[in-house]
Amino acid sequence: RDVVVALVDTGIDYTHEDLVGRIWTNTDEIPGNGIDDDGNGYVDDVYGWNFYSGTNDVYVGTEDAHGTHGAGTIAANAGNGVGIAGIVQSDHVKVMAVKALGGSDGSGTTASIIQAIQYAEANGAQICNLSLGSSQNDPALYRTIASSKMLFVVAAGNGDSRTGIGLNTDQTPFYPAAYDLDNIISVANLSFDGNLHDSSNYGAMTVDLAAPGTYILSTTPGNTYSYMTGTSMAA
Repeated sequence: RDVVVALVDTGIDYTHEDLVGRIWTNTDEIPGNGIDDDGNGYVDDVYGWNFYSGTNDVYVGTEDAHGTHGAGTIAANAGNGVGIAGIVQSDHVKVMAVKALGGSDGSGTTASIIQAIQYAEANGAQICNLSLGSSQNDPALYRTIASSKMLFVVAAGNGDSRTGIGLNTDQTPFYPAAYDLDNIISVANLSFDGNLHDSSNYGAMTVDLAAPGTYILSTTPGNTYSYMTGTSMAA
C-alpha cells in the first residue's frame, strides 16, 4: 500500500539524481499558479512546505544537507547506476519534505515543528521522522504528538554538546524522544561493530532500539553524497 513518510527536518533537495520518483508531491496543487488549489491553506505546496521561512520552497541550498541525507537513507533509488540505495525500495513509499529547521546551525522553533507535524498528517503522512530534539520540554509538542495518529521515529540525541559523550536520557531527558508515548520509537546510534556509538544517548526507559548511524553515506545537495554520523542517521 502507499505510505508517506514525512521528514520534519531541514529541507530536501528534491531534484537530486538519486531521489527521482521518491519524493512526495501534492497532486492536487497546480505548480506556480499562485493559488491554493486544494484549499489546505498553503499556496503552491507542490513538494511540501517550509515552516522555517513560511514559503513553499522546501529546498534552499546547502543548509538542507541534513534533510536530504535523511531522505536518501530512507528511499534513494537502487539499481539506477548512481549513488546509494535507500532502505525502502518501493515506489509505494514517498518522502514528504516538511522543512522546519534551517540556517547555518539547522535550528528551529517548537512552534514551526508543531505546524510541520500537523501539516504532514493533514496531507496524508502516516510516518513522521523527527531527527531533532532539545533538552527543553514543550508541553505543546507533547500534546501534538500524543493526539496524532502517525508513527514517530525520533532520534535519541547525540549527547552532551560540551563533551560529545552520550547521556542517559532516563536521567537527563531529550525531547521529543523521551516522551512516554506509544506512537514514538526512539532510536540510538550503533557503530559498524554493533556497539553503541560514544556520542549516542541511551536509556532503558526512554530509548526503544538502536540502528546503524555511524559513517552513513547518503544523498546531499547538488547531486553529491556525504558521510554523516549521529542518531539522526539511525532514525
